[in-house]
Amino acid sequence: MLRHLEVQNYALIDQLDLHLAEGLTVITGETGAGKSILLGAISLLLGQRADSKSLYDDQKKCVIEGTFSVAAYPHLKEIFHQEDIDFEDPCLIRREINPQGKSRSFINDTPVTLESMKRIGQELVDIHSQQDNGWMGHPEFALELVDDFAQNQSLKSSYEKAYKAYQIALSHQEQLAQKARQGNQAIDFLNFQWEELDKAQLVIGEYEQLSEQLQKLQNSEQILEKLAQLANHLSLSESAAIEQIGQARQLSQSLSKWGQSFEQWNQRIQSLWIELKDLSAEVEGEAESFQSDPIELEKCQKRLDLLHRLLQKYQIKDIESLIQLRDQVEEELAQHENLDQALLDANQALQLAENFAQEKALELHQNRVNSLDAIEKTLLQSLQQLGMPNASLAWDIQATKLSKSGQDKIQLLFSANKGLAPKPFKQIASGGELSRLMLSIKHLLAQKRALPTLILDEIDTGVSGEIAIKMGQMLTQMSQNHQLIAITHLPQIAVTGQTHWFVYKNHEGEKTVSSIKTLLGEERIDEIAKMIGGQSGYVDLKENVRKLMSSHQS
Repeated sequence: MLRHLEVQNYALIDQLDLHLAEGLTVITGETGAGKSILLGAISLLLGQRADSKSLYDDQKKCVIEGTFSVAAYPHLKEIFHQEDIDFEDPCLIRREINPQGKSRSFINDTPVTLESMKRIGQELVDIHSQQDNGWMGHPEFALELVDDFAQNQSLKSSYEKAYKAYQIALSHQEQLAQKARQGNQAIDFLNFQWEELDKAQLVIGEYEQLSEQLQKLQNSEQILEKLAQLANHLSLSESAAIEQIGQARQLSQSLSKWGQSFEQWNQRIQSLWIELKDLSAEVEGEAESFQSDPIELEKCQKRLDLLHRLLQKYQIKDIESLIQLRDQVEEELAQHENLDQALLDANQALQLAENFAQEKALELHQNRVNSLDAIEKTLLQSLQQLGMPNASLAWDIQATKLSKSGQDKIQLLFSANKGLAPKPFKQIASGGELSRLMLSIKHLLAQKRALPTLILDEIDTGVSGEIAIKMGQMLTQMSQNHQLIAITHLPQIAVTGQTHWFVYKNHEGEKTVSSIKTLLGEERIDEIAKMIGGQSGYVDLKENVRKLMSSHQS
């Protein structure tokens, strides 16, 4: 349950610090005083989105912090564990919004996402506002009502796992079927690619080697001429380098006996002479063997043209990447060869997954159907207590294909008048009838859900008199097992609260602020009397309020 709420710099609230009690708390106040603002602040703790427009002072950040007692709800441990959050009692939830509209969320000082905050928040607080009456017409409304009443959480979890497995199997089967539909056209194209690349007999580094060879063959005449000149300079002419170095070698040998430095020169010249002899031999050999070869030139050019065309065609930068492409195509062909068997296996797996999901959906369906009579009976009893003796309910149940919620489309039909067949909620015009029906549903689910806190925003809309008294009695009963906070404009409900808060606007400062205070004793009696007779006539009604409060307490 919500033990403490602190609000800073939100909407019309500058600073608010509330300690909440068990049982039923009623909140009253003038229209526009800020009752809905308080509700909005709590909603932010439950993961509702926000922006900087909700700041009281747009230069400061907004902070909303709630302290929740969770020791009595051990089932929450698993959810905290799944979200990787420490389970602690009390549980501290904090939301911060900076002036730029950016939000940060924390649970027990651990930063969390809004999704995590929503998941945990919905297990701590259930907020019903007037706008939620429209939810009654949503297709998921009746399913949630039935599943909550029937305690289908375990069955739903089992079904959801089976449905997820079915979705995965379906996706895999569709991917393989898509490949199969491409048929021989895709296989023929892959075969063409592989044959073309395999026939090329690709070798890493070949392109660079061929490019160098082509340069030599294309410039063979110049190369022959330069080789002959080089051989002549090195060894063939009378003044060739090797002849000159040979003479220098003889002189250095003669000098070497007259000094260490001369010996070193001799050794160096000896090395030069040996290296020059080797080089001259290589040059002479190359000059004798090198020749122009038009056939080899044409062969080299064709091979390079082939490699260049493949690189351009497949938009690949080197031969190594072409080889990788060839291997990839070969792998895809192998997969296509096994596609028929893979598709057969996928079809069988899909059928098994679908059968299992349908089996789990049927279990869920049967449990839902088995609970419908009890739901209808209990709701009609509550509606009779709330002054609707002629109300009638019916269920519209249709089978659907597998979906995330099962194979059921369930709609609750309602009629408040004798002789009129039940109809969908959207065809019901009376706000008072909807309010009473919604309260009956909340009353029903309050007995089934381990929910710490329930907040009702003007669920008494459209009712008055004796019906309002009956509503107050029902709220009192609900508050025995839940912390219940009710925002109301009816005195018959205001008197039922064990705690009474009054929300008002304070105009004393430079800016109007919303404030809240606890009403006790005579101050509370005055407020409830004003709810009946207004500012001018409330004094004469105070005794009636005392009797009303006394009758409720008795």
